[in-house]
Amino acid sequence: MAYPSPTNSATLIGKLTRDPELRNVSTSAGARSVLTLGLAVRKPLRPDEDAPSADFFDVTVWGSLAETCAAHLRKGRLVGVSARLEPTAWEAADGAKRRGMEIIAHAVEFLDRPPRDGDSPERQPREVPAAA
Repeated sequence: MAYPSPTNSATLIGKLTRDPELRNVSTSAGARSVLTLGLAVRKPLRPDEDAPSADFFDVTVWGSLAETCAAHLRKGRLVGVSARLEPTAWEAADGAKRRGMEIIAHAVEFLDRPPRDGDSPERQPREVPAAA
């Protein structure tokens, strides 16, 4: 089946594994804000498994979106990420050529409410297991 146009997109929904840290980098276009989100995405539970598991991803966020994420997100928050995949290549210290894939976000959606001062852990939204 032929696709009408080429696409490069990924959608991930998961919880942040750490607090995001905003940093500035120098680029050919000048200084830009960048941050990396550590994201845990649950895998579907298979019949032969007794405990849920997750895949872990690093997502790169640039510019004003990075600044917004740094201001509002903390470890444990639930987010949805729309991104593109960018192939990378480098040479390791031993001279071997390596390849990888970077996830570059173009949208980050906050899917839960932030904890408020005075909220006890019991009042925080909890994840409810999905029915099989």
